[in-house]
Amino acid sequence: MAHQAMRADAILALTLLILPLMACGGGALSNDRSAISGVYSAQTAISDHPHHVLIGHVIIADHGARRTHALVIGQRRDGVHRLSFDTAWRDGVMLSFRKEHGTGCTHGHCRDGPVGLILLDRALFLRAQDEGLIARLTGPSGAIDIYAPPALFIEAAERARGL
Repeated sequence: MAHQAMRADAILALTLLILPLMACGGGALSNDRSAISGVYSAQTAISDHPHHVLIGHVIIADHGARRTHALVIGQRRDGVHRLSFDTAWRDGVMLSFRKEHGTGCTHGHCRDGPVGLILLDRALFLRAQDEGLIARLTGPSGAIDIYAPPALFIEAAERARGL
């Protein structure tokens, strides 16, 4: 469990590094100070909920010899309310979900708010490249189904080949 928390902290650190660039499509970044390097896919809508737009992108981060894969989930500000989820489920199995806090503001712009991220083991990441990832987020805001298309996972995997 401590190992998973360290991985989540590393992935969150990389997420904070790439927030200013997410709207620009995919890319790669590294931080020598934290010894984290990684790639991220373009961002796309991952929910068709009638009242809330959830967006997602995939990141792959290396911290030393450890590689982490994650689907990062954000909420397009809609003027209604901020969503809050505690868990993510796929086919009745609880996924490794980490709630993310913060404003989602970069460079004075506050268009999107952070929701959280789903950590993916290698097998689930490989499967998502073929099928995408269908999950249900649950928590105080109720339940919202999401679908991250295979293209996000494929793009991140192709970018990671250079790491």
